[in-house]
Amino acid sequence: MKKRKILILCIDAGGHDYLAASEIPNISKLAKSGFYQHGNAVIPSVTNVNNVSIATGTFPIKHGITSNYFVDRKTGRGQYIEDDRFLLEQTLFDVSKKSKFAYKTALFVTKKKLLRMLESSTDIAVAAEDPPSEYIDAVGSVQPIYSIEINFWLLKAVRWTLRKYDPEIVYCSTTDWVQHKYAPDAELSQEHMAELDRIIGGIVDDDPEREIYITADHGMLEKSLAIDPGRVLSQHGISANSIPIIKDKYVEHHGNLGGAAYVFLDNQDDLVTAIENLLSTEGIEEVYTAEDAARLFQLHPDRIGDIFVLADKESVFGVLDVASEPVSVRSHGSRHESYVPIIGYNSPWSASDYEYNLDVGRLIIKSLQ
Repeated sequence: MKKRKILILCIDAGGHDYLAASEIPNISKLAKSGFYQHGNAVIPSVTNVNNVSIATGTFPIKHGITSNYFVDRKTGRGQYIEDDRFLLEQTLFDVSKKSKFAYKTALFVTKKKLLRMLESSTDIAVAAEDPPSEYIDAVGSVQPIYSIEINFWLLKAVRWTLRKYDPEIVYCSTTDWVQHKYAPDAELSQEHMAELDRIIGGIVDDDPEREIYITADHGMLEKSLAIDPGRVLSQHGISANSIPIIKDKYVEHHGNLGGAAYVFLDNQDDLVTAIENLLSTEGIEEVYTAEDAARLFQLHPDRIGDIFVLADKESVFGVLDVASEPVSVRSHGSRHESYVPIIGYNSPWSASDYEYNLDVGRLIIKSLQ
């Protein structure tokens, strides 16, 4: 068994529609030589949950990350999930270091929060949002987090690192500002995918034997209705509040409006009535108790709300001044954004081995143990 070289690229919100709408000859060649699978993201279809699922090869019931924002059901206190304090499972990097080859590992992400969550056991860890000076000297200055260029910089940093340091196990995750702002057929969206494809082509040319896996953490869709489940329930005399699972500090992306939310009840006796009222609310498609949500979606039961709600295709949840209001935003989080591509090149596995994006990490981790 020889030492492997692996690159996992998670294109944030890189759904099938964005790939299909753009000229991506290099990614298409990888898929033709290897495979292209129509897979599933983990629900809730948000960045933290899915990147950690891929990096650990497990569902949230094992790794513990169920949201971008955690609320303690006992105390009601909340905090952003921006480091590894909540992480319960070993990552691809941890396993790589314990293998007989002691692989050199590298992590490249756009957002600092994801770096702090996954950087343990990495030899190289870079966030484009705040890169080391060495990378600014080598790759150039970085544009703001809310720009198309920051993802280009990130992939260029990956390519430079592969050339200079040749790490064997590399994980890279971009950001989805472009997809939040532009539909797949928009010119800027197509420019974004085309440039990512061009850089990927260079990475392949540099080392045609490297295993490459390309997937997405979620898709992205246009939304026209925002709902606050907590205010909906208050109209029915039920004291509750809700937190959109997408909630983080990068509000320019999505305005903290997303397709999934956790609802926290002040009185557990209201559970059945609350579910009935939520199910009858326009824009709410699915409603589950914490127990059912944990079982159906493999969520950690201590890290979710009393109720889990999923929106329909046109709706999002947020913290609003009213129960619902019209909006115009592109976002994700629901079942409708949970269908993602899985592309493998030079892989020892076939398309049929992949059902979820996390299977990319799961199969690699299993093979290294």
